[in-house]
Amino acid sequence: MIMKLKTLTAAFAVALASTAAVAGDFTELPQNGSLVVGANNPNTDRLYLEAQSITTLPGDDRIFTSISYNAIATSGGLPRAIVGSGTLTLIDHLITLDVVLDGREIGHAFDFVFRDSRDDKLVFGMRTLLGVEPDHQQDAELNFLYRYGFQDDTATYSAAAAWMFTSDFDLRMYNVGRTASTSLLGATPFDPDTIRMQSDVNLAEGNPFSGLFLIKTDAERYTIADRGIGVFQAGEEGQPRVGIDLRGFVPAPIPEPSTYAMLLGGLGLLGVVARRRRA
Repeated sequence: MIMKLKTLTAAFAVALASTAAVAGDFTELPQNGSLVVGANNPNTDRLYLEAQSITTLPGDDRIFTSISYNAIATSGGLPRAIVGSGTLTLIDHLITLDVVLDGREIGHAFDFVFRDSRDDKLVFGMRTLLGVEPDHQQDAELNFLYRYGFQDDTATYSAAAAWMFTSDFDLRMYNVGRTASTSLLGATPFDPDTIRMQSDVNLAEGNPFSGLFLIKTDAERYTIADRGIGVFQAGEEGQPRVGIDLRGFVPAPIPEPSTYAMLLGGLGLLGVVARRRRA
């Protein structure tokens, strides 16, 4: 099916075009649980990607079909030098409407798989929108967003993190690491399967949406898992400490040669049966 595309709102497109060059690129996450820390100033935020243009599905500007971006040097004079450019092209997406936390609906969660033209790698993207419906809880807060599935029986997959603005109400990625910790303070034990992205998404504080949080991987395939992504409210403003895991995309291994052989053998057997039936 051929889809007609539309660009993001004109006001936001102008804002993207007029934004001064900023620092940042996909940053590889250490294999020890330590955190990669961003910055409030885009000129020094090593995790921030500068979106140049964003195209969305007609009728739903929450679904990004194509995003062109620049990666910018993190040092040197202003404006920073462009060190790379690419386009994220949508492959697949999932929407979880009316996410329930502590027994109440809080908002929507979006999960994406893109292909980056810069290196042909898969990029998983996640975004949350709080309080967008009248019956959504208005004081919910999300401190951590999670991605799972970065280790299986065959491999531990690489993970390089970045984020970008997709609206005027998006909040940045504070830090990111390979840990499943739910604590705002203290140690972040290494968990090779889990990517934790910290933010402070909160409608009451004027930050109802997360930015588009991106994880690039060396996995060549992906699949859907019941525990693909997660969100956690850490009780920073006195709310209950509670989280939930959701269906989402995870890396998937390449089938072993024996699996291909079994598949081909099965197809061959079906061919023999078909020929016998025709005979």
